[in-house]
Amino acid sequence: MRTTFLGAALLVAGLALPVSAHAVTRHDPADRGAADRAAAVHSRSTHWQDRVLELTNRRRHAHGVRPLKAGTCPDHFAETWTRHMALTHDFEHQSLTPFFKRCQGIHTAGENIAYGYETPGALVSAWMHSKGHRENILNPHFHRIGVAGWRDSGGTTYATQDFVG
Repeated sequence: MRTTFLGAALLVAGLALPVSAHAVTRHDPADRGAADRAAAVHSRSTHWQDRVLELTNRRRHAHGVRPLKAGTCPDHFAETWTRHMALTHDFEHQSLTPFFKRCQGIHTAGENIAYGYETPGALVSAWMHSKGHRENILNPHFHRIGVAGWRDSGGTTYATQDFVG
């Protein structure tokens, strides 16, 4: 049986609001250096990431919430963090505080993370069946999103959705 995990976080104007979080740390059983691990992780395809956004927006539409648009700033945070998780197997949320300094004009930020979900459909479905993740996906105050997926050296996919509003 394959193990899968989810985590969600929300930060509003610098005040942390617990949505739900499940933090797990996994370590690479192989004794390799950082350079070997870096060479072993691969970004999921742009198509995979676009599909996650499409399915997320379908869920928002079904609940009467305006669609999210891809954003350069949250995408940078999602890519950087997801790659970090795939390299280190540290499954935890990044601090959302830097979003307010680097992404202009935002007042709220949120994050969904997961690992072990190989298809966009399985990933978005799992997030929608978890209260905190669902709240992030359906939050009408979010208007931009960054999506990233990276595979670790063992083929496990790590994924992040970073929301800003």
